[in-house]
Amino acid sequence: MKNTYQLLIAILWVVLAAGCTKYEKDFDLEANDARQNELNDKILKQLGDAPLGWIMYIPSMDTALITATPVIIKFDIGKGTFTTQSPFPASASSVPSLFELSSATGSPLLSFASGSIFSSFYESGNINDYYFKVLNAGVDTIAVQPYRKGNIYASEGGIPMKLVKLKAPITWFDSPVNLPALFIANDAPFYNSATNTLKLTYKNGYVPPAINMEFSGSSAGNMNFFRTYLPFCRDLGMYPVELYVNSDYNNGGLYYCGNNALYNHIDNGVSPVELFVNPPRKFMRALKTDYLLVRSVSADRTKIGLFAVDKDGTEIITGTLEVE
Repeated sequence: MKNTYQLLIAILWVVLAAGCTKYEKDFDLEANDARQNELNDKILKQLGDAPLGWIMYIPSMDTALITATPVIIKFDIGKGTFTTQSPFPASASSVPSLFELSSATGSPLLSFASGSIFSSFYESGNINDYYFKVLNAGVDTIAVQPYRKGNIYASEGGIPMKLVKLKAPITWFDSPVNLPALFIANDAPFYNSATNTLKLTYKNGYVPPAINMEFSGSSAGNMNFFRTYLPFCRDLGMYPVELYVNSDYNNGGLYYCGNNALYNHIDNGVSPVELFVNPPRKFMRALKTDYLLVRSVSADRTKIGLFAVDKDGTEIITGTLEVE
């Protein structure tokens, strides 16, 4: 019996020794940190090695929509800052925002600072997060995924998207048009016309029925409320006008003018839903997009050329808004 106990003790010591050896082999923290730092350095070098910047295509969180919002990003690796061009006027800020690439989650995590375009877009409910896991880093394309699914309590893993290195300049946001003046100025043709026809064509050949759009301004009191309490206005600089679709004057909603962009946006948590939620949701789902970028404006201000792109940057919607 004594020999049996001694044999069991000996076997136990062998197992423990093997376990310790395996732990040290599999979990060499210093080596792991070195690998992560090397990978982060590689990604940072790629982000900085883009004279024209990168473009991120941000898909809508509404799966009924087929487009993605484009945001051009230029990284300054030495300063740890970035600048953007986008449909949002707040992108025009001359003060760069901070970013960081870390391995806080065990894999590369690209984090944009609070107060940046990305955190403001998150606050307005249009993107899952402003922290992005780097899924894959190619020479010209970097695949990322929002860390969360929409709020601090949600599980990991938002909608995957990608950054694409620009090989040629994109000038969509270079010369902003004064869109509010086009729609609500007293002498604006679109403001004075009851027949402003939106005609769109889709890449798959679909041509929906034309839509009539009528525009109106809001009172000073309402504008003050919008700019104080609506993140889309307050933080992103979007300008709201009132929109009536197909002469439905009982169900007007807000339509946002941005940097060469027209935007539908749902302001959840704000009443009444008949103004802030239902009309914009109905309109964007009819168009299958929450935005349209401005390609051109006619000299007489009666016709606007429009387009939108998908998550791959492909132009999938084109059209016009014209005074009839």
